[in-house]
Amino acid sequence: MLRLAMSATSGLHRSKGTTALSIACAILLAMPPAAAQSVWHLITPQEEASDDVAPHTPAPPDRGGPPTIYLVQPDISQPIRNPTTIEIRFSPGPGGTIDIGSFTATYGWLGIDVTRRLLAHAVTTAYGLVAHDVDLPLGNHRVTLSIADTTGRSASRTFNLTVTR
Repeated sequence: MLRLAMSATSGLHRSKGTTALSIACAILLAMPPAAAQSVWHLITPQEEASDDVAPHTPAPPDRGGPPTIYLVQPDISQPIRNPTTIEIRFSPGPGGTIDIGSFTATYGWLGIDVTRRLLAHAVTTAYGLVAHDVDLPLGNHRVTLSIADTTGRSASRTFNLTVTR
């Protein structure tokens, strides 16, 4: 592509600035978007190792009240392959709206707070979030999500997932 930009200007009497601009454009067009360049890790290997040896007590039952938390992606009814997309939707209770600032995400039996990591790579809306190119460790894991609405009602939901390569 760089050769193409240079040859397009070689037969013409153009200024050095125009040629430099053509070369810069060709280089930029050849580069992949930043989002496609890297996969990121939801937890560190050290956190996973600590969580693996933690006592495995069952999660408390869902409170059943509003708001509601839906895991749209990935499909946890089957093993997940890396990298994956995490898409979460929230539905407020009657008379309320979602308070996205109240969102928390914890990983594993120790409840490692991964909220900031998830939000740093996610696009958030008034009704949920989407994070692409998430790398999860292999094995069986649990993630607990919590959210509140503007009426002060909150909900928490735990998801169990299996990750394969």
